[in-house]
Amino acid sequence: MSDAGQELLDRMRAAPDRKSKAEIAGLIREPGEIDGDKASCELCMYFLNNHAWCDLPELDMPVDPDWYCQLWRI
Repeated sequence: MSDAGQELLDRMRAAPDRKSKAEIAGLIREPGEIDGDKASCELCMYFLNNHAWCDLPELDMPVDPDWYCQLWRI
């Protein structure tokens, strides 16, 4: 993992609530782009499809399949 990715995770661990964690993660309500490919929560390895949930321990919250964050598939 990159130093920037680790720094984001560290900041998220210290965040007081889900709203702060979502802001730090850069969670947005539309797919992002990684190396020219669309990236969304639905395609992330931490997305639990049956629950519409992000299982990344530092985020651990409900998300929409079309959302995206900076930590996509870290």
